[in-house]
Amino acid sequence: MLPQGPYATIRPLSPLPYPLVQMVMDDALNSSDDDRPASGSLIRDHWPVAALVALVFAAYFLRLTALPVCGEESRWAGAAREMIATGDWVTPRQQGTLFPERPPLGSWAMALVGLVRGRVDLVAIRLPTVLATLAMTLGIFAYARCWLSRTGSLAAAVAYATFGQVLQIGRLGESEALFTLFVGGALLAWHAGYMRRRNPVLVWCVGYALAALGALVKGPQAPVYFAAACTAFLVVKRDWRWLLGWGHAAGLACFAAIVGAWFVPFALGHWTAIDDIWAGLAQDRFTLDGLAKHVASYPLETFGCLLPWSPLLFVLAVPRVFRAVLAQRPQIVFLLVALAVTYPTVWLAAGARGRYYMPLYPLVAVLVGLAVEYCTSAAARPLGRAYWKHFQRGLAITVGVIGAGVVAGSLVAWDPLAKAAQPPTFLWLWIPGVSAASGLLVWCSRGLQSWRPQVAVLALGGFLALAASGVMINARLRGANNIDPRLAAIKQQLPAGQLVSLGRVYHRFAYSYETPIEQIPWPETAGQLPPGVEYFCFDRRPTDTAEARSTSDGRLSSTTSGTLPFEWEEVAEIACDPVHRDVPSRTVVIGRVRRQPSRETLLARPAARTTLR
Repeated sequence: MLPQGPYATIRPLSPLPYPLVQMVMDDALNSSDDDRPASGSLIRDHWPVAALVALVFAAYFLRLTALPVCGEESRWAGAAREMIATGDWVTPRQQGTLFPERPPLGSWAMALVGLVRGRVDLVAIRLPTVLATLAMTLGIFAYARCWLSRTGSLAAAVAYATFGQVLQIGRLGESEALFTLFVGGALLAWHAGYMRRRNPVLVWCVGYALAALGALVKGPQAPVYFAAACTAFLVVKRDWRWLLGWGHAAGLACFAAIVGAWFVPFALGHWTAIDDIWAGLAQDRFTLDGLAKHVASYPLETFGCLLPWSPLLFVLAVPRVFRAVLAQRPQIVFLLVALAVTYPTVWLAAGARGRYYMPLYPLVAVLVGLAVEYCTSAAARPLGRAYWKHFQRGLAITVGVIGAGVVAGSLVAWDPLAKAAQPPTFLWLWIPGVSAASGLLVWCSRGLQSWRPQVAVLALGGFLALAASGVMINARLRGANNIDPRLAAIKQQLPAGQLVSLGRVYHRFAYSYETPIEQIPWPETAGQLPPGVEYFCFDRRPTDTAEARSTSDGRLSSTTSGTLPFEWEEVAEIACDPVHRDVPSRTVVIGRVRRQPSRETLLARPAARTTLR
């Protein structure tokens, strides 16, 4: 039998007359547990919540607008701008035409912040993402406090906020953070309600409502993950009343009502685009090309995305440890079942990337917290205690090596370390921060008092937050390609509102230009060019030829002639890649029509031109 202690304590599942979400938050903020400092005084949970808010603020909110717009941020920001301009919040558009990439909730969030700020700027683009990261971090802590100690709950929340993948994209205006909030939140909220035997109608409706919001971010992945995980868990538990009862039916009706409020008006207006906007991107990921390589490498990619916390999961893989944990924490079954039924959707999809599994990272984070709780509890076997001790000391060494490498790269002119160079002012914060984190990890590894693991977890989280908001951003700024100053100079040369695009222009260019750019079809004959057009722009890629050019933009792709059927002169060519490259993969050419009958190809540069670089 396992020794009795904090690890063996399971908090009672007494009913409360509050709604599910309020119940979970009350539990997180007001409960106490057996984690006690050396003095024996009881610490309430308000300090871990404050620590988590501070951690997320330091890692994500600081320097929110330091990086220029990049990645797919400008896709969704462009759609948000057009929603505000047209008043149509049902149909995502780019340059006035339908943009059927995915449902519009991500653009809705940007547009709402943009309405408050008066423009869809970098704050409007990224604020919904970092708020979602903060909400998910606190949600994980609230859920974990239903059945884990303070140490385990704090470790779970810090782990999610500082997973390598989350640190990489958790501050950008991508869709993953919002998607994770709704999908991960749906699973955790549903399980919290199930554990406490709340009203099934309420529990299912909360879960499906969050899954519906997830569906409005990225499509069917959200309801598939939620329904598959909950159904499989209830089958394992053989709880047919929960699975087949009226509560489940009410949840499905709630999901249909929320999604239908957008989907029905969109379908009535754009029937042929339903498949593209709802499931097109998901369908593109399932291919047999490179599947064997993907199956072999994707678990390693997932492990890397979850660093530096993923090595702790090995503890739970030890059979004796797993049996002990399962005996004391049967709630782990839900987490394992949910991961087991969802992981094949990305593991067996050759086009899947590491971030596509981010909606389940909150569940993995709780497993990390469970591993920390076990290794630091009185019930832990010597193997678990030794692993936690060596884990802390290994991290202390890693932190010290990384810190020294950054300092050396900043002070020594050596090419292998040049990318790690930092501004001198930042080093005054970096050196004591690294020293404190490394020292605390070593110090905390020398004892098993309940507060030591908490200090160790926060020390590691603090170091990662400092690295993310400092080193990572500074390194990315060094190579970033900010096109805003060049476009501002070009706009001074062009008559206001007279730039059109021949076909769809690259979304980053269209966003940064700010003034709306009317889209007209690529002309195949001189007569197809509207008579009033003087300045125009178009995409150019290295693979374009005089015979053909690609117009690929996400799922919208086609091929046109590579020749313009009129005489023109080049005003500027803008490399629009997010980072500087010797050979840009995406450029936008700005040209001026010369009203003389002539033909010139895209590859043969016009003789008369001015180039702004």
